[in-house]
Amino acid sequence: MRTKAWLELGIRRIEKLREHVKTHGYGIFEVELNELTTLLKDAKVTVLEDKATTQEIINTARKYHLLPADALIALTCRHYGIQGILTFDEDFKRVPWLTVIP
Repeated sequence: MRTKAWLELGIRRIEKLREHVKTHGYGIFEVELNELTTLLKDAKVTVLEDKATTQEIINTARKYHLLPADALIALTCRHYGIQGILTFDEDFKRVPWLTVIP
């Protein structure tokens, strides 16, 4: 989507892309959304429901010096017993129940 936004709409910054989607919806990106849906289905990816309370997110963010979204990801992993996370985000190395897989 970002490449198409850049090439066809001249949008280079993610903030501008968010603004475009908020204003105009995903119309121009329907092909990409369909391809994503197919990719996830073909790869048998299961999208898990977030599992944490607001207080758990805040406490985890504070304790491990994470952004709230990262704290939610870490807590969701813990809830589902996920021990390894494939990411380039070094912040997850501070979470004791996760092993970062580069």
